[in-house]
Amino acid sequence: MSDEHVAYEEIAAARRGTVGYREGYDEARRAFLIGQAVRERRLALGLSQAEVAARAGMSQPALSRMEAGGTVPTIPVLERIALALETELIVTFGSHAA
Repeated sequence: MSDEHVAYEEIAAARRGTVGYREGYDEARRAFLIGQAVRERRLALGLSQAEVAARAGMSQPALSRMEAGGTVPTIPVLERIALALETELIVTFGSHAA
C-alpha cells in the first residue's frame, strides 16, 4: 500500500510544476479571495446572502457558491454585487511574484 502512496506523490509532484496546474491554482485562489471579500463585506453590513443576492439580481445559491470560492464572477456581476454591498469595485493589476 505504501508503494501506491509513493507513486501518487510522485505523480502529484510532477503535475504541480506544470503550467496547467499553476493556472488552475491561480484561478482557485482568485475565486477564494473574491468570495472571502464579498462575504466579509456582507457580514460587516449585517446582511444575509438572500438579501445581497436579491439586491444584485442573482440567486442566493449563486452568491453562496461565489462566497465559497466555487466560481470566478465576471466584472458585470462584481459591479452588481458591489452596488448591493454599498461599496466600490476596484480592479488592480500587480506584478507577478517570481
